[in-house]
Amino acid sequence: MKGVIFILFEEFVTENWGAETFEALLDDCPHLAKEPIVAPRTYPDAWVVDLLMAACRRLGVTPADALRAFGQFCFGGLVSRYPGFLKGVTDAKSLLMSVHQIIHVEVKKLMEGAVPPNLFYEDLGPEDLVVHYESKRGLCTLMEGLLNGLGAHFGTPIEHAQTACTHRGDARCTFRIRIPLLVGKL
Repeated sequence: MKGVIFILFEEFVTENWGAETFEALLDDCPHLAKEPIVAPRTYPDAWVVDLLMAACRRLGVTPADALRAFGQFCFGGLVSRYPGFLKGVTDAKSLLMSVHQIIHVEVKKLMEGAVPPNLFYEDLGPEDLVVHYESKRGLCTLMEGLLNGLGAHFGTPIEHAQTACTHRGDARCTFRIRIPLLVGKL
């Protein structure tokens, strides 16, 4: 997992529960406190799982709720760090459909060793889209939060339902998405 995700998680916890809560999480995960986390560097996936589980225990939330909330927060953090990825994009659906072929390609160029999820799209019309998500990390709940963050960024609620999930035994995760035509502009 890239360091930028850890940095965003620290900001998420600090903004919502304070720096002392994040320090307590580090105490629960001593392997994380040995050195500063650097955005483009790669860290073991297990570290983010440890951090997430420590947060869930301390804050009394489920991993799914934590991932969903973090995903929504994370969207804004990624946009502020990488505004060039939104250059020329004027609506939520266009941005979503550019993630795999444009944004993830650029992420791999910027951050050596990055392994973003694979996304495959079925464009069902102006408002409807199916997104298939494949990742060994199984963070489909994080994607739900990212979709909520996408909607918030463009000022439109994005309706989404997960119709298939690897956690339920399906081959991949699938989201049915509806993005209203009255999409806010950047």
